[in-house]
Amino acid sequence: MDIREMRYFVELAKTKNMTKAAQNLYISQPALHKALRKVEAELDTMLFYRHGNEFLPTDTGAILLENSKSILNLVAQMEDSIAATKNLKQGKVHLGFPTVVGNLYLPDLLIKFQQIHPNIALYTTEAGGAALARMVTDGEIDMAIIMRPVHSDALNEIPIIKNQMVACVNKSHPWATRNSVTIHDFKDVPFVTFNENFNIHTQLIERFRAENIHPNFALTSSSSQFLYKYATLSNSILILPIPMIELYCKDDPIKMIPFSPTFPWELCLIFRKNVFLSTASKALINFIQEYIFQNKLDPYYHF
Repeated sequence: MDIREMRYFVELAKTKNMTKAAQNLYISQPALHKALRKVEAELDTMLFYRHGNEFLPTDTGAILLENSKSILNLVAQMEDSIAATKNLKQGKVHLGFPTVVGNLYLPDLLIKFQQIHPNIALYTTEAGGAALARMVTDGEIDMAIIMRPVHSDALNEIPIIKNQMVACVNKSHPWATRNSVTIHDFKDVPFVTFNENFNIHTQLIERFRAENIHPNFALTSSSSQFLYKYATLSNSILILPIPMIELYCKDDPIKMIPFSPTFPWELCLIFRKNVFLSTASKALINFIQEYIFQNKLDPYYHF
């Protein structure tokens, strides 16, 4: 089994679909199928089984998948090391972020980065914080911007942006006269927020658990814009970070109510520990830190 076949194997395990994997690898589906059968013949065992339309790793396939990822990560590190040794002025870097974080902060930042480093190719992936942390840990992407805390011994964490979570209601809502809310105020009270793919959801559950309260999720979604629109139209309570609410509120008659004690919303830049960072990755990390500092983005909001 060579490096090329490992890449084929990992991509099929990732997409669980022969057609999609072949498209991502820029090869034909028959060529991918032939390569898979060749590896299975060499190892004298099945590596995938069909479950509906999905290709899922067998027990042997799962072992091979774990080791293949490690080997491919080492190969990538070796290639990056060679490029850095040659002091190349070009490279590539893959950054992940939640969609709304991209909308809030990244267009201008990434444009300016590419103006300074025109020969560095940028690739982006949009997903929830939990998924992004896993992708960075697995070496699928170089780095990501997600909500703190990360709770992973495998990842470095650089704080970059600070703000806070609030409850948001229409000004006609009974809570609109409040100056603050506590987690205990939400006992048996339904609210809308991000789904379980986001760190915000996880932290809300932790805070409710600390108060021995079961959270009453009326609606969850991966789209902050959808959540905002739904909450304002249905007169529901919305829990989101201040910058996300300000992105959509415009002239809507809404009230943001801070938590007491404060419920921090902090973003950090994450990347793997104890691995070689390419010149391109280092350049982007340094630029993000400098950009955030120079533009003084999001100190804690004061009511």
